[in-house]
Amino acid sequence: MSLISGDNGFYETRRSFLNRKNLLKFLIVIIFLSLIYVFIFRENLRIHINFISIKLKNSSLIKVNLTDVKEVKIKSPFYRTLGFIRWNAARLERIPVMEKYRPFFAELHYSIPGHAPKVTYTADGSGDSFYIYKEVSDTMEIILKDHPMIEGLLYFHFDAWINPFRFDNMNFNHIWFPDSALPPFRCVTNTAGWDWWAWGSGYHTIAKQATANVAKNYSNRFITDKDVFCGGWSDIYYIPRRFFRDFIDLTSVFYPIRSFHEVGIPTMINIIDLTHRLTPSHSIVTRIADCWGHCCAGGSSENDIKQKRCGHRMDLANEGIKKTLINLLESEASYLNKTISKKIK
Repeated sequence: MSLISGDNGFYETRRSFLNRKNLLKFLIVIIFLSLIYVFIFRENLRIHINFISIKLKNSSLIKVNLTDVKEVKIKSPFYRTLGFIRWNAARLERIPVMEKYRPFFAELHYSIPGHAPKVTYTADGSGDSFYIYKEVSDTMEIILKDHPMIEGLLYFHFDAWINPFRFDNMNFNHIWFPDSALPPFRCVTNTAGWDWWAWGSGYHTIAKQATANVAKNYSNRFITDKDVFCGGWSDIYYIPRRFFRDFIDLTSVFYPIRSFHEVGIPTMINIIDLTHRLTPSHSIVTRIADCWGHCCAGGSSENDIKQKRCGHRMDLANEGIKKTLINLLESEASYLNKTISKKIK
């Protein structure tokens, strides 16, 4: 009995060992198959995700790849520009309205008759409206000397308006000059067919003399045409910093012989253009043809101020007009320095 019992115990032990061995093999096979399945699933999933990604990138419905988006702060197009605001009369009660432009510019310069004893970065007191480009030139000189962050100067009259955000698509390396009806921005060799009071005062002759003086004094610097002079409305214009020195040096020739600003400035701008453009068809002057009005226009409405990015003239004694301009500027200023998502080009 003891021998048989011993054999039975042996067989039971062996059977148990074999069962465990088979179970272990089974578990190994299951684990191996699971690993293969996971690997295949992962590869298929990656391929599928890449396929979806490619489809999304090529989809006309999805324009932005999230990896190409960055957070940016809203800035004014003029955040590195000096705003040069001109008064032809000392209407100091208009200063609080003009202060609404301050958030949009690096600094403001107030040019008001009797307002300051000399030209500084922020003010001048000139009463000489016909030749105000001299004070503009002096301000440019100060900027070149002491203010390296300023990249341009925008000149405009206090009774003109500027909608700052509507200039965000402009080329700030170009000169901007208005192309209005009166007077139009035009360069000619004679006054035939151009009925304008300035020609009756002989300002075209003065401009031609100034151009001849430029050719004599700066023969290796500027390209000129001795027979050409220009006219144009000069109440709104922009000069980038890279042309400040040209404007300053030309002013040193035009101003001493009292070239009228709406003849002298466009003629100087034409000389700068002739000198710097790469070809006759690649002007460095951008003509602003969408400003409301002209030199002598009046009667702009509240809708004109809302709809046009610039214009002249508005009556700030009219409470509705004044409120419209203030509301426009305050509304746009409320967006400054806010963060938005922007696609990286």
